[in-house]
Amino acid sequence: MTKMLVKEIFGLNKKPENYSRYFSKLRKQKLLYIKKIGGDHIVSLTERGEEILLRFNYENLEIKERKIWDRNFRMVIFDIPETKRNARDSLREKMKELGLVKFNDSVWVYPYPCQKEIDFVANYWKIGKYVHFALVRDITNKDYLEKYFNL
Repeated sequence: MTKMLVKEIFGLNKKPENYSRYFSKLRKQKLLYIKKIGGDHIVSLTERGEEILLRFNYENLEIKERKIWDRNFRMVIFDIPETKRNARDSLREKMKELGLVKFNDSVWVYPYPCQKEIDFVANYWKIGKYVHFALVRDITNKDYLEKYFNL
């Protein structure tokens, strides 16, 4: 986990030669802390470090397409209050970016499993309780959706 964090924060494509230098830099930036317990060192993320990791994961989030379609569509349905407009708009933007198709303003459709990714986005924006899922076999405009997703 820590090696992955170091690579992600510093954008490294290869293994660094000296991890201690990177850990020192991360400590100075208050992204992690190291606690010595007995003879062991415990490395943990600070709240700020967790935010950076979460932001990195959010920006690089993608849904992996399956080779075989199970003939079901995943429907994401939400009713997010106006007081959370920015979060609602961000959810819509991310779903569009992930490849979901808008069925109407509050209903989006995708042919492959995506609940884990959408839950991540909804929880990132703290609107998870407003976002719901349905697994749908029959849907109006099915032919259009199958053509849109090249199924």
